[in-house]
Amino acid sequence: MNMPDYESLSVNPPEPGFLDWNDDGFVLRQGLLCDEVGEKLMSDYEECWIKNNGAIVDGSLVMLNPGGWPDCTPYRRHPELMDILLHRPISEQMAQLIGEPAAVHLNLTGWKSTTRDWHQDTYLNPPHVGDYYVAVWIALEDIHPDSGPFQMVRGSHRWPVVTQEKILAALPADKRDYRWPTYSEEILTPIFTEEIVKRNAEVVTHLPKRGDVLFWHSRLVHRGSVPNDKKITRRALIAHYSGINHRSDMPTA
Repeated sequence: MNMPDYESLSVNPPEPGFLDWNDDGFVLRQGLLCDEVGEKLMSDYEECWIKNNGAIVDGSLVMLNPGGWPDCTPYRRHPELMDILLHRPISEQMAQLIGEPAAVHLNLTGWKSTTRDWHQDTYLNPPHVGDYYVAVWIALEDIHPDSGPFQMVRGSHRWPVVTQEKILAALPADKRDYRWPTYSEEILTPIFTEEIVKRNAEVVTHLPKRGDVLFWHSRLVHRGSVPNDKKITRRALIAHYSGINHRSDMPTA
């Protein structure tokens, strides 16, 4: 396979404006869930997670399913998930960022790093969603630097934007099935790695405390890093949301 370059896979970002949020491409709300209500939401969700994905043996957590639920919509079955994902302070922050209410449509529930390498979220969505999209990272514990922390490239939401149409066209025909987002890493990982070096860009390693909530832009380049110590947990809840006026292709929860 001939490897395409960044330019051939992308379009220019929109003109700078409201939907850029800020110069960073992310917003960190420290302690957003550290009040009594937020703590109960986190505790209820943790209890639900352990009941479905782990066990307590001799007082210690044993993770039977470190990646959490195998599907990306467990919030449709577990109210503990829906409750925390629709918590008013989270919803209000997202509405402020994208200018309209946002609805959840995807969860990543592992308590280990996803190890998904450098990518933007925009190309994973239908074109009509555009910038009306927010991803959220809820820390359920103080994150250890050796656990494979989430990383993002500050300001990369102003870089060229990879499109779904172009990345699919670049993939061989036998890699355009439902697993195409995974196959796309073969192309995008070296491209973004090279771009980070070329731009001398700042890679931010996210080491939040329990109750911190990170919101990141759909154009932001980010990844789940590889853990230095696979025995260390990375308890987090990740959710993706779209503006309700721009995502009619999702089922009602």
